[in-house]
Amino acid sequence: MNYLDPGCRHKIESLSGVGVVACAACGTVGWWGADLPLDPVEGMTRLFGQFDLLGSLPSLRAPSSEVLVYRPPNWRHRSRLKAFPQGVWLEVNPDLWLTHDGEHLLLAPTDPLLSTNLQR
Repeated sequence: MNYLDPGCRHKIESLSGVGVVACAACGTVGWWGADLPLDPVEGMTRLFGQFDLLGSLPSLRAPSSEVLVYRPPNWRHRSRLKAFPQGVWLEVNPDLWLTHDGEHLLLAPTDPLLSTNLQR
């Protein structure tokens, strides 16, 4: 499945009933559920809704001024991070960027209202 870059070969990785395409080379992020495209908010909620917010940090190289740091509830949930390239910021939804360090989910909301909602 090639969305943006003809040199990329995108493969859907299935995690907990959610299909994810995340390509660092071209920045593609796609969400799938039951063989149909899935709304990004629904995909994020299904994959990461049980992660715990640890807090926020000032950003060094993220698309926003702060980064929200989340911890998975257990090692099985941490494996969900592997669908995304480590250390590469990808826009998973308008105004929301995602990366991880292998242990923690890092979100960079560029909309202040979204940032406030994610921290509740």
